[in-house]
Amino acid sequence: MVGSGGAVFDNVTVEEIPDAEIAAFDRIYNGVDWGFYPDPWAFNRMHYDSARRTLYIFGELTRHRTGNAETAKLLRQYGVQDTDLITADSAEPKSVADYRSYGLFCRGAVKGPGSVDYSMKWLQALVRIVIDPVRCPDTAKEFTAYEYDRNKAGEVISGYPDRDDHHISAVRYALEPVWKRRGQ
Repeated sequence: MVGSGGAVFDNVTVEEIPDAEIAAFDRIYNGVDWGFYPDPWAFNRMHYDSARRTLYIFGELTRHRTGNAETAKLLRQYGVQDTDLITADSAEPKSVADYRSYGLFCRGAVKGPGSVDYSMKWLQALVRIVIDPVRCPDTAKEFTAYEYDRNKAGEVISGYPDRDDHHISAVRYALEPVWKRRGQ
């Protein structure tokens, strides 16, 4: 139930990010969460301002029932270049390999014990997560609606729900090179 005080992210700001601001971003990260159906394939593009501990999410693609060749083509049409690193869910090594065979610079996220918890806590600790609702409507919806589960007594259950988090996962994967560094 959205708005019940169980929001995972209380640092989200949903506002348009002007083109001029996006053009000045110099630390761009790209992430993919594989999906087909019923779960969607999700792509996000973002900039992280480490001095202000602010994340700007300004790019999104979402598709159902779309294969790797087609999503790779969509990424090219979106403007992803050969040198743009895409960090993707490593649970599908064949999909990562497919992207590489299409000339995309893709690597699988390095998952391990506690990686979901750590990356989620890192996102929660940011000063702000700014999401452009025009460019990223699905991402804005996920981040603002993502809430902790509750038990029958209505108490919050620890842990992060494993549903309706495809763009959240794409963001976590994209930022892995940042949140894995000590002191970040």
